[in-house]
Amino acid sequence: MDFLELRAVVPGARAFLDGVDPTTGEPVHTTVYSGHVSLARSTAFRGAVRLDDLQEISVFLPDSLPYPQPPQTLSVELSVRRFRSTANLSAVHVGVCDERIEVAADPRGGEHRWLRLTFRTPIYSHDLVEINYRVTAQSR
Repeated sequence: MDFLELRAVVPGARAFLDGVDPTTGEPVHTTVYSGHVSLARSTAFRGAVRLDDLQEISVFLPDSLPYPQPPQTLSVELSVRRFRSTANLSAVHVGVCDERIEVAADPRGGEHRWLRLTFRTPIYSHDLVEINYRVTAQSR
């Protein structure tokens, strides 16, 4: 049983940018995804949590385009959107670490591959945490 449970993955604006690589002259297609992941303390969790405990979170981006081939470049930026704690704030760590974005097989089966975001977040005394994401996928 995880301490934090996924409440929602809320997509924001998705931008498409087309350009030309100045060194090769090849067309470059860039897609920028944004949104946030909402996590809340699980009321079913029973156990102890240490100050330095982390929980891994992994979600598929709900507005991801299908990627038959992985893009040449993938990058991710994460930031804390909202945080609510149940303890003394002087002892709380907030944020994310070990973030990564990858193209993964559809968990429902099928031939398509989608963007999956994975990160770890501290959980000590967290009641609610929302993480903004911005993912950039670039292909030629």
